[in-house]
Amino acid sequence: MSKKSMKALREEAEAALKEGVANKQQLFAAVPTLIALQDAVHHMNATIKASNEVLRELVEACSAYEQEHPDYIFDQSTLISPIGVESGDVTIEGRSYHYSRGFNGYVRSDPREQMSQAFLRTLPNDWAKPHLEIDTTAINKANPTAEELAANGLQRKIKNTWRLVGERD
Repeated sequence: MSKKSMKALREEAEAALKEGVANKQQLFAAVPTLIALQDAVHHMNATIKASNEVLRELVEACSAYEQEHPDYIFDQSTLISPIGVESGDVTIEGRSYHYSRGFNGYVRSDPREQMSQAFLRTLPNDWAKPHLEIDTTAINKANPTAEELAANGLQRKIKNTWRLVGERD
């Protein structure tokens, strides 16, 4: 059995949506496509995640080398902007590549330490924002009725899933 491309699976799913799912026959025609596309998306996401990890490591390795040897990496000297962003260009096999080293937020001085709530409370008042989020564990523990949820402006979020039974890789 040949594997279909992501594009072919998406087009089949789009065709199933266009046809509609208004009866048992249409449902039975759509579910195998749904499962095939769902599996393809799962595998693609795993591939993207692994690729992003390797990409991040390669960016760090190339950047570390540049930091150690800036004087003979770039075609001209590196530039440093007034806010401290370093940049330079390098030509490799006739193609120009631009490198910049800037800032993207803040991290703990000690990389072993987390940006915990306790730590954030030690920062100057204007340096941290209060953060509220729903506590699903507490709500689940309280086991509220649908009426109690509605009285507080909530309802249970529906999660629909389909999976192929008996065939897992």
